[in-house]
Amino acid sequence: MNLDSIKKMVKGELHVHLNGLVSTEVIKKMIQDELCEIPQNFDLSVDLNILRPAQSLIDYLRPWQVLRLIPRNKDNLRLIVESAFENLKADSVSFVEIRNSIVYIASLNNISVDNALLWLIEEIENASYKYQIRAGLILTVSRGSHTNEHLKMLLQAYKNLSFPECVIGLDLAGNEDIDPPKETAHLFLKAKSEYGLKITIHAGETGNYENIRKAIIEFGADRIGHGTAASKSDEVMGLLKDRDICLEVCPISNRLTKAVGEYEEHPVKTFIAKDVPFVICSDNPAIHASSLSFDYYRFLSETNSEQHLRDMYLNQKKYSFLERI
Repeated sequence: MNLDSIKKMVKGELHVHLNGLVSTEVIKKMIQDELCEIPQNFDLSVDLNILRPAQSLIDYLRPWQVLRLIPRNKDNLRLIVESAFENLKADSVSFVEIRNSIVYIASLNNISVDNALLWLIEEIENASYKYQIRAGLILTVSRGSHTNEHLKMLLQAYKNLSFPECVIGLDLAGNEDIDPPKETAHLFLKAKSEYGLKITIHAGETGNYENIRKAIIEFGADRIGHGTAASKSDEVMGLLKDRDICLEVCPISNRLTKAVGEYEEHPVKTFIAKDVPFVICSDNPAIHASSLSFDYYRFLSETNSEQHLRDMYLNQKKYSFLERI
């Protein structure tokens, strides 16, 4: 199985961030057209991509210093979504769950979170129809002092818009060394029970498997983003297997963030050995100058398992938050 044959395989994408899916050239042009003031010491020609392992997760997130400056109007949001779907189509992706935090769009454009959410839903639905790619939106909040405030705003907007079908889940992301406020887990569980939203949590990406356990027990996680640290705990792997909670494994990202060290065996081999459910995802493919196909190829080089790739689409469908795929 070579890269060309992998590119032709029909795929699902369960862990990808909107701003990490947009072609770098589109971002550069938008930054220039909008006359954005980029941070000092940020080189637009090179710093939008992470091509070698970063020194830390914070360094890996450097491109977002600029990505959070756009879009400043609805037309440019359309261009961002259009570029994202063009890239998905070129990679034979048939369904996608896109993550975005929304609140920054509202702030940049001086509009309500309701309107920002409506903008993004409209653009996703239009692109979904145009490119014939089934799509859902996962609302993301980051760990920090504003976590609960932003989460409440997003959930209120979701309610005010009469629970749009495009919104399928919630995601907690960001620095795992920062403990979210105590109420955060309750808000996630409430959204799951009252609104039927599915839950995915970025956890265990930076080596702390306890965060995975908390995501399952306290937040009611249906899936775990990355979860590389799970391999360090038989208890956590047992929990994932027994509750059929899927890990969103991102092979290229895991190496670039140093979630998996340069000379370290990727824990996905342990997940295979222990029968822990997982799917292959891309995280931020444009940032990596890559695509989901390259993550498949990296997985193949890590495991030498063609059968898992042949089974991947069925697994992606099984663990997707989208209905009736």
